[in-house]
Order: sequence, then C-alpha cells, then structure tokens
Amino acid sequence: MSLTKFTQRTVHTVDRSGNVVDAARKMIEASVGALVITDPKAVAPVGIVTDRDLLVVVAEGMDLGQTKVSDLMRSPLYTVSIDESLGEVTEKMRKHGIRRLPIVDSEGRLIGIVSLDDILTLLGHEMSDVARTIESEIVHEAATMAVRAKLARGTP
Repeated sequence: MSLTKFTQRTVHTVDRSGNVVDAARKMIEASVGALVITDPKAVAPVGIVTDRDLLVVVAEGMDLGQTKVSDLMRSPLYTVSIDESLGEVTEKMRKHGIRRLPIVDSEGRLIGIVSLDDILTLLGHEMSDVARTIESEIVHEAATMAVRAKLARGTP
C-alpha cells in the first residue's frame, strides 16, 4: 500500500536552537505531538522532539527556558521515503520503537510526516468501508436467494 495516503504534508518544525517552552507552545498551537528539528546549515532534518520528550524536562526539573530542543531531540533521526511501502514504514516504527517518521525526498529534504495514529485511523476507515461492503453484499445475496427460492417454487 502506498505511503502517500498516510502522509501529512504539513510538518511542524523547530530550529535546533529553540528552547523547550517555545517548542511546547508550538505543539499546543498546532495540535501536534511532535516537531521535526531543523538546522539552517543542513538540508535534511536533524532530529525530532515529542510531547513525551518535553515531559522529561518537567519531570527532571530542568530549566525550561534554558533547555534547548537539541538537548532532547532524538537522533539519529529515522526517516522514510515516499516510495517506501506501508509495511516497511511500520516495520521501521516497530524496530525503533517510534510512532512518527519524517518523510524525506531523495536529497534528504523534509516533505511530510507519517504517524502511527494516522495509519491506524485511515486503516480503520478503510476496514469500516470493507465491512459495509460485505454487509451490503450479504443483504444483496439474501435477496437474490429469496427470489430464486420463489422462482423454484413457481411463486411470482
């Protein structure tokens, strides 16, 4: 299955020199659970920080205004290309214990992000569509069999 259906093209980013307070505010404003970390000197994204990573700062009593996202970011950053299959993407997530993967082009530039939540939501919708199709087919088959039974008995 193509990764394109699961891709969020709007990716929220933060510069690696940003502090965690600004990152947290940005996550709240954008209603996202992760920010991809960029570096003006690099073409490719350099890391990711999640809402759970920010909780570490609070739990450990770190100075919120002084802690940089680069201090928390997960690196190396695992990424995928848009050409990878859904199976490859979920395997990479499972292998590395992560829920989100930035999508990069052939030159390493950020072009999207895919999350396990988005995958599960879309697959859930598709499974629901399949279930409705099967239900419709069962009803149609029952109606067809009823007509055949009437014809076999010679009743109009």
